[in-house]
Amino acid sequence: MTESKLKKILQVFLTIQWAKELPRQGFINMGFKRNEADSVAAHSFATALLAYILACELKKEGVKIDPDKTLKMGIFHDMAETIVGDVGTFVKGMAKGVFYDIEREGMIALVDTLGNKEEILEIWNEYEKRESIEARVVKAADNIDALCQAKGVPGAADALKYFKEVYHITKFPWHKKAVKMILDGKVEPLREWQK
Repeated sequence: MTESKLKKILQVFLTIQWAKELPRQGFINMGFKRNEADSVAAHSFATALLAYILACELKKEGVKIDPDKTLKMGIFHDMAETIVGDVGTFVKGMAKGVFYDIEREGMIALVDTLGNKEEILEIWNEYEKRESIEARVVKAADNIDALCQAKGVPGAADALKYFKEVYHITKFPWHKKAVKMILDGKVEPLREWQK
């Protein structure tokens, strides 16, 4: 790898570091304290991980899905927020699609010097359209991660009702079931390893 290519990669990587400190604005808008809202980077990691695990399981069940593409999509899905900032889902909904162009410009600015920029932009755009199974799985993982973050915050009861309404985007029965299980307290973190 040439020094100039390495420099371009590192410039993007250093820029993405900002996402580690960028709080998820939707939580702040709902009244969460800064230490109760996770960062865009933490959310992207958890979303990508859950999306990959879900995609692998769906593939085992005979669903035609690409787990590797799903993983990449989960990693890339909020990458533009490093440049343009995080705008809460409620605000995006009120803006009726205006933020798509803004976030697309942010993605282009961020990855423009990378050799695989076309792949990244294509996968990101596919996520934004929510038409492929991979995009819908990532959206379900995105929703479930946000729900798990909100569920752990005292005083978030009013915000939790939003998570029941996202099912119409993914149309996966298991997504609706997962949200209900979490909201009803029917699933808890593993604790056996602590014994």
